[in-house]
Amino acid sequence: MKVYLNDPIAPSAVERLKRYVELVDNFDHPEELDAIIVRQQYCHGDVIRKATRCKLIQQHGVGLDRIDVEAAKEAGISVKNTPGSNARSVAEFAVAMMLDLSRKVNYIDKKTHAGQLPRFGMPETVGIEMSGKKLGLIGSGHIAHEVAQIARDGFRMEVFCYNPHRTPEEISVLGFQPVTDLKELFQSCDYVSLHCLLTDDTWHMIDAEVLQHANTRLILVNTARGGLVDESALYEALTEGRISAAGLDVFEEQPPSVDNPLFGLDNFLAGMHVAGSTYEAMERTGHAVVDSVFAALGIKE
Repeated sequence: MKVYLNDPIAPSAVERLKRYVELVDNFDHPEELDAIIVRQQYCHGDVIRKATRCKLIQQHGVGLDRIDVEAAKEAGISVKNTPGSNARSVAEFAVAMMLDLSRKVNYIDKKTHAGQLPRFGMPETVGIEMSGKKLGLIGSGHIAHEVAQIARDGFRMEVFCYNPHRTPEEISVLGFQPVTDLKELFQSCDYVSLHCLLTDDTWHMIDAEVLQHANTRLILVNTARGGLVDESALYEALTEGRISAAGLDVFEEQPPSVDNPLFGLDNFLAGMHVAGSTYEAMERTGHAVVDSVFAALGIKE
């Protein structure tokens, strides 16, 4: 049997695959593929429609925006992801961004390297504590729960949640304080962290209008998907002082252009879609992917 894999995953997971299947790193002959594993690559409809033997398209991770799910459904091919396998890693990175921006760690590092901080205690190096602040989460899944746990246990933060797909009662049962209006979340919280999928409905959900309602001390973090935040609107909000700082691990354009105007701001922190990239998460996710592929193909180890 042949399985498509053209992305780096845990070496131990690759070794498991190699014992039972032939790995293919291209879509030259999709009709020969029994399963497809996607992490960074895209799986478009033209490939899916030709993959007549394929039983499974497996996402290494959560988001399915790189797969033409509708084409797979029409072709009768199962599409699966690995929810929760990298949740702790993404959550830790989101909190790391919040902490960095609160204490200006990256800013101070750059200024120190450039010899632009001649003494300690300069006003521009003064940060804020996260402890006791209000954290707003957009989304209520695995990652949001992990972020909430770190925020509560480590920083005694109040945690609020906006999820238009759940009732306030459901949000409360999940352990969050419900907020039903996105603008209210931005107005009342000190931090907002995004943990939702990218869809037609969520594209640019954080736009100029939402940012206009934010309080000026707000720190915004996105470790979910590029496109959730309107980057032009974010740039204006940061330069005009409408919010305090922001960190994006994901961008509308991947990889982001070196000319992205956000990169010139001292109150902006950039990642490169690496929030879930830890050895532990790669192991968990990689083996969850292999388990799913083997189950679909009827392979017994």
